[in-house]
Amino acid sequence: MLAAAAVLAGAPPAPAAEEPAAIPLSRALTLLETGGADSATLTGNIGAQSLVVRVDGRERITPLPSGLTERVIDASQEGGVPLRVIAPPAEPAAVGDEGGAGFQLQAFAQTWGPLILLAGLVIVSALALRVAGGARFKQNVRPVRSPSRFADVAGIDEIRDEVSEISDVLRDPARFDRVGATLPRGIILHGPPGTGKTLLARAVAGEAGVPFFSASGSEFVEVYGGLGSKRVRALFAAARKAAPSVVYIDEIDAVGSRRTGHASSGEREQTLDQLLTEMDGFAIHATRPVVVLASTNRIEDLDPALIRSGRFDRKIAVGLPGKEARREILDVHLRGRPLSPGTDSQTIAAFTVGMAGADLAALCNEASFEAARAGTDAISLPHFRRALMRLAAGPERKGRLLSEDERLLVAYHEMGHALVGHMSPLCDPVERVTVIPQGMALGVTIALPSEDKFLATRQECIERMGMIMAGRAAEELVFGEFTSGAADDLIRASTLARRMVGEMGMGAGTTAQSLASGLPGTQGAEASERAEAAAHRLVEDAFRTATGVLAQHLELLHLGARRLMDEEALERDELADLFGPRPTSRRLHPLGEPRIPL
Repeated sequence: MLAAAAVLAGAPPAPAAEEPAAIPLSRALTLLETGGADSATLTGNIGAQSLVVRVDGRERITPLPSGLTERVIDASQEGGVPLRVIAPPAEPAAVGDEGGAGFQLQAFAQTWGPLILLAGLVIVSALALRVAGGARFKQNVRPVRSPSRFADVAGIDEIRDEVSEISDVLRDPARFDRVGATLPRGIILHGPPGTGKTLLARAVAGEAGVPFFSASGSEFVEVYGGLGSKRVRALFAAARKAAPSVVYIDEIDAVGSRRTGHASSGEREQTLDQLLTEMDGFAIHATRPVVVLASTNRIEDLDPALIRSGRFDRKIAVGLPGKEARREILDVHLRGRPLSPGTDSQTIAAFTVGMAGADLAALCNEASFEAARAGTDAISLPHFRRALMRLAAGPERKGRLLSEDERLLVAYHEMGHALVGHMSPLCDPVERVTVIPQGMALGVTIALPSEDKFLATRQECIERMGMIMAGRAAEELVFGEFTSGAADDLIRASTLARRMVGEMGMGAGTTAQSLASGLPGTQGAEASERAEAAAHRLVEDAFRTATGVLAQHLELLHLGARRLMDEEALERDELADLFGPRPTSRRLHPLGEPRIPL
């Protein structure tokens, strides 16, 4: 306060404290030992201390290395020099720390950080195991009400009647119990993809009005051991609790394939064992039954213990629909779609041979897109035909320009297919031929069957193979050269020939000669060589036959290729006008009976 007052009064300020001068450590120790210093002071923390000695009223300072503190004390005692130790000022206390010690983050991290990290890893691992063990599967053990009904299932009346009994038993089990009828433990639906197996299962639960549980076979199998079995137990426990109910397992072959005993399939086989136990272990309650429905495309790969009686008692084949069935399916998918006059499901069903229900649904949707692209308000038959071409070969790529030489070669190649197919009475009629790139092909020839066929004769297979090889034959006949464009044709022809020899016993003109080429399914090097030689002869004969047909009708081949170059695409009616009437022949005719013209 006095100094402040002096400044305010105009007095000169007090002189600043003089900084101590540096001195060597050896000189400072000598002054202490000999008593030449008035006093000494140690300041700072250990390891960073400074020694200050006062000599004749002046201070000298030197840094003191770690470990010399005792030496300084001994020297001051020897020389009788007073020694003071000044501790460094304490750091300010952290906010909120009443003790004044402060929060040391580094010390806290070193002490508790590893424990916190370990606890976090344990929590994350537990959550991951919980998700893998059933958290994702919870939605499958919750019963739902199926909105599907048998009215939504068309084209498979016989199969629908077969499974409708299950709905009757679930809806009124007492009526069947009075006559001793027991509900089957399981029903397996098998057949090609897209034939309505899943829809049938949903319709069974929907008609019965009972809870519906559904899961895919792949959802049971996990990389963690034992989780598949746990999920099977959870699914069946929930179904028994909600009984009467329906359990549906889609693509059951993912978990129900034949057991091999290999270590790599241990988890899948353990899951299958649990499924077998569940299906064989629960009794069918008379008033609260549980029925298991399953579907697969490969019933031959399932484990025999799974499909035996007592587990899956009924095995129902769901095949491709026939013409009338396709008409019924089309009626379902055409509901609410505007059709132009003259377009009906009967006509569409006639040229969609071999298509499943899912394919027909996609066809109707694609035809709607075709009508929208054309800017019309109604769907006509040409829209369905173009939609079929798009589904069969992919979208047209008109922006892909070919050179004139390549375009001419493609025209002869495709016209070779079309001409041989037209002149072969047992081949499917050619629906459309084009030199417009479509999908991955530079040109497309599409032949569609005109009727449902469930058997194929040897002559039909031979004529079909000749039509396949006709593209390569046309190239060689006209240009004396051939290109890589027939690579896919060669693969298809070779595949058909190998199937004729190795599966159908059609390698030669008689069964005895065909069996001499090798029994179907025979293994061994010698048998494989004979079968390959027989398939080679079939492909050679097909190429020779196609070349002969094209040479016989060479003028038509040139005329058709020029016409195709001009118009880019020719339809079935245009081909008939160009080539003339198609020869006809009966598929089968008893030997010795007079032939009746068609």
